[in-house]
Amino acid sequence: MDDNNKIIDKIEKLISLSRSSNENEARAAMLKAQELMAKYEIDREQIKGQEKERPVVGFTSSPYREEWINMVSSVIAENFRCRSISIVKNNSGGSFRIRFYGYAEDAEICINIFNYAVQVIRKKFITLRAIYAEAKREFGKSEKTNYVTGFCCGLEKNFKEQREQSKSFALALVTPKAVDDFIAALPGLEVQPIKMDDARSREAALLRRTGFVDGKTFQNAGDAARLEN
Repeated sequence: MDDNNKIIDKIEKLISLSRSSNENEARAAMLKAQELMAKYEIDREQIKGQEKERPVVGFTSSPYREEWINMVSSVIAENFRCRSISIVKNNSGGSFRIRFYGYAEDAEICINIFNYAVQVIRKKFITLRAIYAEAKREFGKSEKTNYVTGFCCGLEKNFKEQREQSKSFALALVTPKAVDDFIAALPGLEVQPIKMDDARSREAALLRRTGFVDGKTFQNAGDAARLEN
């Protein structure tokens, strides 16, 4: 097994170990994945003969309809050496796909982490929907957006804190210029800002705070330690 496949398999194992874990362990798994990617890239740069050109490739997600998906994909891509774009085809009925661009191993890791993050968020939606149902309220689009906004802010804060702990980590996790150049050269690409509701109600603030805490809290990541073996 070559080094590229080793790092991918290691991170896939990390995700698999955490699938049945609590929410804190899920977030810890994503943070650990970023750490593993940084260490891999640092080690790779120290190996003689690894200077050869690496092609930029794209990995495409399943179809989605929810706007909050774009927030999640953006945070994950920016912290895993990739770029993400939303692909909308004619006659798609309003659905879209996320495509992650990066070096092969980076893009594959990125889409795996993205799929995992979406799974974690959807599980939280089930809990929140039940709470709203008890109050005879609908847990709808606005409520989901507020929660995910907070979640992404918390997740980004933790990724940032990890990068700041090590200059070498921070440098290793910068999206390669070749990836940025590849995206810039894509024909017909339209850059649109990600929509975020400017909700000011106490309920919206509470949902965002709940999401932030879920994205920021990393504790009890017991299974992740096994990857060091």
